[in-house]
Amino acid sequence: MKIAIAKKLVSSVGGSELQARVLAHALAARGHDVVVVGMRPAWPRPGIPSSAVLRRDGGIVRQEDGAVAFAYLPPRAGRLGSAIEGVLPTDLAQSAGIAEAIAGRDVVHVLAREWARSYETAARRIGAAFVETPLVHPGQPFSGGGRADLARYRRDDAVIALTEWEAGWYRDRGVERVHVTGVGPVIGEVPRVEPDPATILFVGRKERYKGYHALRAAAPLVWRARPDARFVVIGQRSWRDRWSAKGDPRWIELGVVDEDAKAEAYARATVLAMPSEHETFGHTYLEAWSAGRPVIAGDIPPLREVVREGVDGLHARNDPRAIAEAILRILRDPGAARRMGEAGRESLRARWTWEGIAERTEKVYEAALARSRAAIGYR
Repeated sequence: MKIAIAKKLVSSVGGSELQARVLAHALAARGHDVVVVGMRPAWPRPGIPSSAVLRRDGGIVRQEDGAVAFAYLPPRAGRLGSAIEGVLPTDLAQSAGIAEAIAGRDVVHVLAREWARSYETAARRIGAAFVETPLVHPGQPFSGGGRADLARYRRDDAVIALTEWEAGWYRDRGVERVHVTGVGPVIGEVPRVEPDPATILFVGRKERYKGYHALRAAAPLVWRARPDARFVVIGQRSWRDRWSAKGDPRWIELGVVDEDAKAEAYARATVLAMPSEHETFGHTYLEAWSAGRPVIAGDIPPLREVVREGVDGLHARNDPRAIAEAILRILRDPGAARRMGEAGRESLRARWTWEGIAERTEKVYEAALARSRAAIGYR
């Protein structure tokens, strides 16, 4: 199949951005012709070539990355439009650029709803199947649960959910063609070292909903019982966050790091703690399991489906006291922590390899393509 995977930003940092990239390579490994379509950013971003940064109005910038092609499109309003698109859920897509980028594709697959209406229109014009992975976050602003979003999901040739809970959310709202694929981990080779006795790792955007602020407030509670505990935080600072990183030296802010440094951090960690209250799946838990480390996940339905309580991790509310109690439970019993980490690694191998994700996604595309061709009377 000829496939276009569309994501507004496709840097090498960020869950859904990495998801687009790795899925594209996994599909290409299965013999498909894949192009990843993204936006030309207004400022440099990791993984995006400097030639794609939009310093003035321009056309499509193309790049080859192994078997996968990349096409970077300028939005309307040039660099100003690109800056707006980088921080807001707007749609300043140029229809001509999208049409050029997806020409000849059998399937157009949009991740995270970005520019979805524009891509849907373009896909229909060329007779391609239109597939979405909406990544809804019910309860958040711009969560993907609005009336226009739901109407589009019902029109889609296929909607991909990452968990059965998410699939049920769509079906309860009248979306019929829903499939569950999951995701896989995105992590480099993990060094084979013994974990630290009391290092708590956070990997993710430093947002309140991710549990970052509650984890900071939990740290003093943990230090009362375990003054040797260290907190290591990896991830991009939220543009809304003005919290200073200065303070106790046992709280270590690393910002955005490369894949080798991230893998090293997982290997050294005792536990990953990301007690998110809004999550579609939480691929960082898979990364921790790749290193054989237990996790503390948010106490919400999709994460209860991914992380098995007491088997490969624990759940905690996005609340300092609940988080501190979960951390101390892990630190008090190294044997149980080791068993949970190994159970997570086995679960990862059985359920969430990228080879398996690509195979399931391929079947979704086949079903979507059959439905699209039947709808237009394909000959």
